[in-house]
Amino acid sequence: MKSRKSRPHVPSLVQLFDAPQDYVGQFGWVCGYSADAAFLNDAAERFTRSTEGQRAAAGRIALAVMLDPGTPAIPMVAAPGVAHLPMRTDVERTFCLLHAKVALLGFRHQHKRELWRLRLIVSTGNWTRQTIQDSLDLAWQVEVASESLAGENRDPAQACADVQAARELLAWIEARFDGRLLEASQQGQLSLDAITRDQVQSWVEACRKRAGKTPPRFFDNRKKSLLTQLTGKIAQVQDLGEGKTSRNYLAMGSGFYEGAKAARPVPEVIESIRTTLVDAGLLTKRPELDIFVNPLGCQAVASSVEALNEAGFTVRPAGQPAAVFDGTTQRALHAKFLFSANQGKGSARCTRAWLYLGSGNFTAAGFANRSSRKSGNLEAGVVCAPVGLRWEHEKGQSHPVVTDLLPLQWKAEFKPGSVLAAGDPMPEHPDVHVAAPVAWLDWCLVQRELQPPEDPDMTFEALDPDGQPCPRTASGFAWAWPAPREVQVRWRAADGTVGHATLPVRDGSGRIAATPMAAIHLDEAWWQLEEFPMAPDGGDVPEPREVAANGAAAPARTAVNHRYPVRQVMQIIESIAAKQTTVLQADWEAWCHRLEQTLTQAADSPELKYFQQLDLNPLSPLRASPFRPEFAEDASSAPGQRYEAALERVTKAWGVADLKPIGAGA
Repeated sequence: MKSRKSRPHVPSLVQLFDAPQDYVGQFGWVCGYSADAAFLNDAAERFTRSTEGQRAAAGRIALAVMLDPGTPAIPMVAAPGVAHLPMRTDVERTFCLLHAKVALLGFRHQHKRELWRLRLIVSTGNWTRQTIQDSLDLAWQVEVASESLAGENRDPAQACADVQAARELLAWIEARFDGRLLEASQQGQLSLDAITRDQVQSWVEACRKRAGKTPPRFFDNRKKSLLTQLTGKIAQVQDLGEGKTSRNYLAMGSGFYEGAKAARPVPEVIESIRTTLVDAGLLTKRPELDIFVNPLGCQAVASSVEALNEAGFTVRPAGQPAAVFDGTTQRALHAKFLFSANQGKGSARCTRAWLYLGSGNFTAAGFANRSSRKSGNLEAGVVCAPVGLRWEHEKGQSHPVVTDLLPLQWKAEFKPGSVLAAGDPMPEHPDVHVAAPVAWLDWCLVQRELQPPEDPDMTFEALDPDGQPCPRTASGFAWAWPAPREVQVRWRAADGTVGHATLPVRDGSGRIAATPMAAIHLDEAWWQLEEFPMAPDGGDVPEPREVAANGAAAPARTAVNHRYPVRQVMQIIESIAAKQTTVLQADWEAWCHRLEQTLTQAADSPELKYFQQLDLNPLSPLRASPFRPEFAEDASSAPGQRYEAALERVTKAWGVADLKPIGAGA
């Protein structure tokens, strides 16, 4: 028996969001049929290396998620850092279901800021906890490293082509969703999120240039069905040096098959796949054919076992790879895949192998039709050519084995008369997550009201905690409670129906659906700034303290033990000056954001009272050119203007804006 050490480590779907060592997630696009807050919370933590509390305090968007509009909204309060975008109602839909399951993630090195990674994930499973715990699914990933684009010994053109093709699909989907929330910080005081997205998009553009005319392995069905494109993708990934070869084995697996038709005892899509491959010379005329199913839900296959057997197919329960699962539970097959290869007598080698995996079930809407409003889902997948595979474990060998990587097994099969269930049909999902008149509301502390960023006519109502309409003001809605993170709104749609949505609230610092900023001490402020550009280490952000009547968090401390408060403050100012002169221009926006937010949190530090008594502004030295990088040394440049605007807001928060600059004459 093969030793446990030699078996591959197969990560779960959520582990594919893990940031590489020394990298941190910047921004990512995710599309799928469904998702839940539990999965997205875990994925966001792995991606950003920030806990739920830290992400809730930061109030920025790291993942933009686009799901079938039948999936209920996942608010940012439930999954901080994740924006579940709603479907637009003013754009024609060209698919039955949004079923493609794709993620494109951008990571940046924590120290060498010019280095980045782009990771593409294609999944057969949904972005849910159920996928991780109960279902049998597959995923494929490829990664592009920035340094490989200029390397002489590596050719990432294929991976770059896959990334570019996936981004094109995601951009096409994004145009059909309400992306205004992604611009929320850009329209306010901060534009960090928008700049971060632009950076990741620039990495995609670098991939596009490197890919050239290399055809991608990734494909979707916007223009042609997956089945129509299948043979071309197989021919593309096979080793052309050996010429076209017919394989003698084909395995099909699907989480859902087409419904039964009286005139077709063999399900049509299953037969079409076999015929297409034979006609293209990619499958022998009498191959070994296996169909892997979930016996509790296999639709037409449940009543077609005899006909399938007569046509040369063997129906089997899905394998439960021992390299992945402990064997104590049986997972339900949800993966959609095709695997074909040659097998020879007396040899464990699995030759000329190719694999399709993706979102498309073996139904007309999933695999045989192009995307359309009435007859085709939006699907995506990938065809690859794994090498070095073996059909079974060999003593002393460490080659990957098919049954460790795919849900295949050849010991059990279903005979005519076996108890198989067709399962329930795909349920109808009315659109429940569609765009509201506005994408978020702004919290105005001074006026104690919620203000819409657009739509001055306010064709909607904001509801109070009791579900009652808030009183309207000249510029928004009166709000008598502490600053909310989210608010319910209600409106009447063009068709006369009443729409409901939960909108995030943006605070005065540009944070979206964020927890109240906990007051910190000045020494804690410098600790957070010293870690830049990395997120501060440590546990969760402290729990917000009691909120005062004006909505601000109460001070963290009321006394100070430092003997020389003026010296302490000036040492911190000097440290900030030394730190920011080394910040790269690409990180300047992020630095201004971190500086403003952190110093604002420290506004109640007792040391600052000494400067108020001395009538001195301790922040004034930070305006001097020697304490700023060259690209932001004055207000003549956009980076300099951004810095001075942030510094001005901090001086107001500290209560020192009207005090004398240090060094000024009496």
